Amino acid sequence: MGKTENNRTIKLLALDVDGTLFDDNGKISQASIDAMNQAKEAGIEVVPTSGRDYDGIPWDQLKNVDINYVITTNGSAVYEAKTKKCLYEKYLDSGKMIPIFEYLLKKEIYINVFVDGVSYTPVQVYPYIDNLDLPDYVIQHMKENRKGINDLIEYLKNGDAKMQKATLNFQKQEKDKLLNREEVQEYLEKCPDIKVVNGGFNNLEFTKAGTNKASGLKFLAAHLGMTMDEVMAVGDSENDMEMLREAGLGIAMGNASSEVKEVADEITLDNEHEGVAAAIGKYL
Repeated sequence: MGKTENNRTIKLLALDVDGTLFDDNGKISQASIDAMNQAKEAGIEVVPTSGRDYDGIPWDQLKNVDINYVITTNGSAVYEAKTKKCLYEKYLDSGKMIPIFEYLLKKEIYINVFVDGVSYTPVQVYPYIDNLDLPDYVIQHMKENRKGINDLIEYLKNGDAKMQKATLNFQKQEKDKLLNREEVQEYLEKCPDIKVVNGGFNNLEFTKAGTNKASGLKFLAAHLGMTMDEVMAVGDSENDMEMLREAGLGIAMGNASSEVKEVADEITLDNEHEGVAAAIGKYL
Protein backbone atom coordinates (compact mmCIF):
# COMPACT_ATOMS: atom_id res chain seq x y z
CA MET A 1 0.00 0.00 0.00
CA GLY A 2 1.13 3.54 -0.65
CA LYS A 3 2.23 5.84 2.16
CA THR A 4 1.75 9.57 1.69
CA GLU A 5 4.09 12.17 3.17
CA ASN A 6 1.97 12.39 6.32
CA ASN A 7 2.02 8.58 6.59
CA ARG A 8 -1.59 8.11 5.48
CA THR A 9 -2.13 4.73 3.81
CA ILE A 10 -3.56 4.96 0.30
CA LYS A 11 -5.23 1.86 -1.12
CA LEU A 12 -7.19 3.33 -4.04
CA LEU A 13 -6.09 5.86 -6.66
CA ALA A 14 -8.97 7.59 -8.51
CA LEU A 15 -7.89 9.31 -11.72
CA ASP A 16 -9.99 11.60 -13.87
CA VAL A 17 -9.42 11.19 -17.63
CA ASP A 18 -9.98 14.37 -19.69
CA GLY A 19 -7.65 17.14 -18.54
CA THR A 20 -5.96 14.80 -16.06
CA LEU A 21 -4.70 11.54 -17.55
CA PHE A 22 -5.13 13.02 -21.03
CA ASP A 23 -2.82 15.69 -22.38
CA ASP A 24 -4.30 18.37 -24.62
CA ASN A 25 -4.29 15.93 -27.56
CA GLY A 26 -6.16 13.16 -25.78
CA LYS A 27 -3.06 11.03 -25.13
CA ILE A 28 -1.92 9.29 -21.93
CA SER A 29 1.85 9.61 -21.58
CA GLN A 30 4.19 6.69 -21.01
CA ALA A 31 5.25 8.34 -17.75
CA SER A 32 1.64 8.20 -16.53
CA ILE A 33 1.32 4.54 -17.59
CA ASP A 34 4.55 3.69 -15.77
CA ALA A 35 3.41 5.55 -12.65
CA MET A 36 0.05 3.76 -12.63
CA ASN A 37 1.85 0.42 -12.92
CA GLN A 38 4.14 1.37 -10.03
CA ALA A 39 1.04 2.12 -7.95
CA LYS A 40 -0.41 -1.26 -8.91
CA GLU A 41 2.84 -2.99 -7.92
CA ALA A 42 2.53 -1.29 -4.52
CA GLY A 43 -0.89 -2.92 -4.08
CA ILE A 44 -2.96 0.18 -4.89
CA GLU A 45 -6.20 -0.16 -6.87
CA VAL A 46 -6.00 2.23 -9.85
CA VAL A 47 -9.47 3.39 -10.91
CA PRO A 48 -10.26 5.66 -13.88
CA THR A 49 -12.98 7.98 -12.55
CA SER A 50 -14.51 9.83 -15.45
CA GLY A 51 -17.44 11.76 -16.81
CA ARG A 52 -17.23 9.44 -19.80
CA ASP A 53 -19.39 6.37 -20.31
CA TYR A 54 -17.88 2.87 -20.02
CA ASP A 55 -17.35 2.58 -23.78
CA GLY A 56 -15.71 6.04 -23.80
CA ILE A 57 -12.93 5.08 -21.38
CA PRO A 58 -9.64 4.98 -23.37
CA TRP A 59 -9.22 1.23 -23.00
CA ASP A 60 -6.73 1.06 -25.87
CA GLN A 61 -4.36 3.45 -24.10
CA LEU A 62 -4.84 1.69 -20.75
CA LYS A 63 -4.36 -1.84 -22.09
CA ASN A 64 -1.00 -2.25 -20.32
CA VAL A 65 -2.39 -1.26 -16.92
CA ASP A 66 -4.25 -3.86 -14.85
CA ILE A 67 -7.53 -1.97 -14.33
CA ASN A 68 -10.11 -3.88 -12.26
CA TYR A 69 -12.77 -1.21 -11.75
CA VAL A 70 -13.92 1.96 -13.44
CA ILE A 71 -16.20 4.76 -12.26
CA THR A 72 -18.10 6.42 -15.11
CA THR A 73 -20.58 9.17 -15.94
CA ASN A 74 -19.62 11.39 -12.98
CA GLY A 75 -20.15 8.62 -10.45
CA SER A 76 -23.49 7.40 -11.79
CA ALA A 77 -22.15 3.92 -12.51
CA VAL A 78 -19.37 1.65 -11.27
CA TYR A 79 -18.25 -1.30 -13.39
CA GLU A 80 -15.94 -4.26 -13.24
CA ALA A 81 -13.52 -3.17 -15.94
CA LYS A 82 -12.87 -6.51 -17.58
CA THR A 83 -16.46 -7.78 -17.73
CA LYS A 84 -18.51 -4.55 -17.96
CA LYS A 85 -20.58 -5.91 -15.08
CA CYS A 86 -22.35 -2.94 -13.49
CA LEU A 87 -21.94 -3.01 -9.70
CA TYR A 88 -23.69 0.28 -8.93
CA GLU A 89 -25.93 2.63 -10.89
CA LYS A 90 -27.94 5.79 -10.27
CA TYR A 91 -30.05 6.82 -13.24
CA LEU A 92 -32.29 9.73 -14.10
CA ASP A 93 -36.06 9.41 -13.84
CA SER A 94 -37.21 9.17 -17.48
CA GLY A 95 -40.58 10.80 -16.84
CA LYS A 96 -39.05 13.79 -15.07
CA MET A 97 -36.53 14.22 -17.90
CA ILE A 98 -39.18 14.66 -20.64
CA PRO A 99 -39.87 18.40 -20.06
CA ILE A 100 -36.13 19.05 -19.64
CA PHE A 101 -35.24 17.48 -22.97
CA GLU A 102 -38.22 19.06 -24.70
CA TYR A 103 -36.70 22.38 -23.65
CA LEU A 104 -33.11 21.42 -24.60
CA LEU A 105 -33.99 20.09 -28.04
CA LYS A 106 -35.23 23.56 -29.03
CA LYS A 107 -31.90 25.19 -28.18
CA GLU A 108 -29.47 24.06 -30.92
CA ILE A 109 -27.31 22.12 -28.44
CA TYR A 110 -25.24 19.03 -29.18
CA ILE A 111 -26.67 16.46 -26.76
CA ASN A 112 -25.27 13.10 -25.66
CA VAL A 113 -27.11 10.80 -23.30
CA PHE A 114 -25.46 7.83 -21.61
CA VAL A 115 -27.41 4.61 -21.12
CA ASP A 116 -25.94 1.26 -19.98
CA GLY A 117 -22.41 2.50 -20.56
CA VAL A 118 -23.07 3.63 -24.14
CA SER A 119 -23.38 7.13 -25.63
CA TYR A 120 -26.45 8.03 -27.71
CA THR A 121 -27.07 11.22 -29.70
CA PRO A 122 -30.43 12.50 -31.00
CA VAL A 123 -30.02 12.54 -34.79
CA GLN A 124 -31.53 16.02 -35.03
CA VAL A 125 -28.50 17.55 -33.26
CA TYR A 126 -25.89 15.95 -35.55
CA PRO A 127 -25.31 19.16 -37.61
CA TYR A 128 -24.23 21.12 -34.52
CA ILE A 129 -21.06 19.07 -33.98
CA ASP A 130 -19.10 21.00 -36.60
CA ASN A 131 -19.46 24.29 -34.71
CA LEU A 132 -18.44 23.19 -31.21
CA ASP A 133 -15.51 24.72 -29.32
CA LEU A 134 -13.85 21.38 -28.58
CA PRO A 135 -10.43 19.79 -29.23
CA ASP A 136 -10.21 17.71 -32.39
CA TYR A 137 -9.76 14.47 -30.43
CA VAL A 138 -13.04 15.06 -28.56
CA ILE A 139 -14.94 15.78 -31.79
CA GLN A 140 -13.46 12.64 -33.35
CA HIS A 141 -14.41 10.56 -30.31
CA MET A 142 -18.00 11.86 -30.44
CA LYS A 143 -18.34 11.09 -34.14
CA GLU A 144 -16.83 7.62 -33.87
CA ASN A 145 -18.73 6.50 -30.78
CA ARG A 146 -22.18 8.07 -31.07
CA LYS A 147 -25.21 5.92 -31.71
CA GLY A 148 -28.18 7.71 -33.21
CA ILE A 149 -31.53 7.96 -31.48
CA ASN A 150 -34.35 9.02 -33.76
CA ASP A 151 -36.80 10.37 -31.17
CA LEU A 152 -35.40 11.03 -27.71
CA ILE A 153 -38.74 12.11 -26.24
CA GLU A 154 -40.49 8.91 -27.37
CA TYR A 155 -37.56 6.94 -26.00
CA LEU A 156 -38.03 8.61 -22.62
CA LYS A 157 -41.79 8.06 -22.70
CA ASN A 158 -41.05 4.37 -23.13
CA GLY A 159 -39.75 4.33 -19.57
CA ASP A 160 -36.97 1.85 -20.32
CA ALA A 161 -34.14 4.38 -20.57
CA LYS A 162 -31.75 3.98 -17.65
CA MET A 163 -29.99 7.25 -18.41
CA GLN A 164 -26.87 7.69 -16.28
CA LYS A 165 -25.95 11.17 -17.52
CA ALA A 166 -26.52 13.79 -20.20
CA THR A 167 -23.83 16.03 -21.69
CA LEU A 168 -24.52 19.31 -23.47
CA ASN A 169 -22.03 21.05 -25.75
CA PHE A 170 -22.74 24.53 -27.07
CA GLN A 171 -22.10 26.12 -30.44
CA LYS A 172 -19.47 28.83 -30.87
CA GLN A 173 -20.43 32.45 -31.39
CA GLU A 174 -18.39 35.64 -31.77
CA LYS A 175 -16.16 36.88 -28.93
CA ASP A 176 -15.87 33.41 -27.34
CA LYS A 177 -19.57 33.32 -26.50
CA LEU A 178 -21.43 30.01 -26.52
CA LEU A 179 -24.96 29.90 -27.91
CA ASN A 180 -27.62 29.54 -25.17
CA ARG A 181 -25.20 28.30 -22.51
CA GLU A 182 -25.97 30.82 -19.77
CA GLU A 183 -29.73 30.55 -20.27
CA VAL A 184 -29.60 26.74 -20.25
CA GLN A 185 -27.46 26.62 -17.11
CA GLU A 186 -29.88 28.91 -15.31
CA TYR A 187 -32.80 26.70 -16.37
CA LEU A 188 -31.12 23.43 -15.36
CA GLU A 189 -30.02 24.71 -11.96
CA LYS A 190 -33.68 25.26 -11.09
CA CYS A 191 -34.53 21.60 -11.78
CA PRO A 192 -34.54 19.78 -8.41
CA ASP A 193 -34.10 16.25 -9.78
CA ILE A 194 -30.67 16.75 -11.34
CA LYS A 195 -27.08 17.68 -10.44
CA VAL A 196 -25.53 20.10 -12.99
CA VAL A 197 -21.78 20.65 -13.44
CA ASN A 198 -19.24 21.82 -15.97
CA GLY A 199 -17.39 18.67 -16.91
CA GLY A 200 -14.76 20.47 -18.98
CA PHE A 201 -14.53 22.33 -22.29
CA ASN A 202 -17.32 24.68 -21.11
CA ASN A 203 -19.94 21.97 -21.42
CA LEU A 204 -22.80 21.26 -19.01
CA GLU A 205 -23.49 17.78 -17.66
CA PHE A 206 -26.22 16.48 -15.43
CA THR A 207 -26.84 13.35 -13.42
CA LYS A 208 -29.40 12.31 -10.86
CA ALA A 209 -29.49 14.75 -7.93
CA GLY A 210 -27.05 13.73 -5.22
CA THR A 211 -24.85 11.82 -7.65
CA ASN A 212 -21.20 12.74 -8.24
CA LYS A 213 -17.80 11.12 -8.47
CA ALA A 214 -17.49 11.04 -4.68
CA SER A 215 -20.70 9.02 -4.34
CA GLY A 216 -19.41 6.46 -6.85
CA LEU A 217 -16.07 6.34 -5.07
CA LYS A 218 -17.73 5.82 -1.69
CA PHE A 219 -19.58 2.82 -3.08
CA LEU A 220 -16.45 1.27 -4.57
CA ALA A 221 -14.34 1.93 -1.48
CA ALA A 222 -16.96 0.24 0.71
CA HIS A 223 -17.29 -2.61 -1.81
CA LEU A 224 -13.54 -3.19 -1.49
CA GLY A 225 -13.51 -2.84 2.29
CA MET A 226 -11.80 0.56 2.25
CA THR A 227 -12.63 4.00 3.60
CA MET A 228 -12.48 7.35 1.78
CA ASP A 229 -9.46 8.21 3.95
CA GLU A 230 -7.61 5.52 1.99
CA VAL A 231 -8.42 7.13 -1.38
CA MET A 232 -6.22 9.52 -3.34
CA ALA A 233 -8.09 11.36 -6.13
CA VAL A 234 -6.66 13.47 -8.95
CA GLY A 235 -8.75 15.76 -11.18
CA ASP A 236 -9.09 19.12 -12.87
CA SER A 237 -12.76 20.01 -13.48
CA GLU A 238 -15.88 21.03 -11.60
CA ASN A 239 -17.15 17.45 -11.81
CA ASP A 240 -14.07 16.38 -9.78
CA MET A 241 -14.62 18.75 -6.88
CA GLU A 242 -16.60 16.44 -4.57
CA MET A 243 -14.13 13.58 -4.92
CA LEU A 244 -11.16 15.88 -4.30
CA ARG A 245 -12.89 17.28 -1.24
CA GLU A 246 -13.94 13.90 0.21
CA ALA A 247 -10.94 11.73 -0.64
CA GLY A 248 -8.30 11.27 2.02
CA LEU A 249 -5.92 13.05 -0.34
CA GLY A 250 -7.34 15.25 -3.12
CA ILE A 251 -4.89 16.45 -5.78
CA ALA A 252 -5.80 19.18 -8.29
CA MET A 253 -4.03 19.31 -11.62
CA GLY A 254 -2.01 22.43 -12.40
CA ASN A 255 -4.46 23.15 -15.25
CA ALA A 256 -7.47 23.03 -12.89
CA SER A 257 -9.59 26.11 -12.29
CA SER A 258 -9.02 28.15 -9.13
CA GLU A 259 -12.29 26.78 -7.66
CA VAL A 260 -11.06 23.21 -8.06
CA LYS A 261 -7.64 24.03 -6.61
CA GLU A 262 -9.27 25.61 -3.56
CA VAL A 263 -10.96 22.35 -2.50
CA ALA A 264 -7.87 20.18 -3.09
CA ASP A 265 -5.28 19.25 -0.48
CA GLU A 266 -2.39 19.59 -2.92
CA ILE A 267 -1.70 20.77 -6.47
CA THR A 268 0.42 18.87 -9.00
CA LEU A 269 1.79 19.82 -12.43
CA ASP A 270 -0.55 20.32 -15.37
CA ASN A 271 -1.69 17.70 -17.89
CA GLU A 272 0.96 18.79 -20.41
CA HIS A 273 3.77 18.24 -17.88
CA GLU A 274 3.12 14.80 -16.38
CA GLY A 275 0.92 15.98 -13.52
CA VAL A 276 -0.43 12.49 -12.78
CA ALA A 277 3.03 10.87 -12.79
CA ALA A 278 4.37 13.68 -10.57
CA ALA A 279 1.52 13.23 -8.05
CA ILE A 280 1.96 9.47 -7.88
CA GLY A 281 5.71 9.85 -7.49
CA LYS A 282 5.43 12.46 -4.76
CA TYR A 283 2.45 11.28 -2.70
CA LEU A 284 2.58 7.50 -3.12
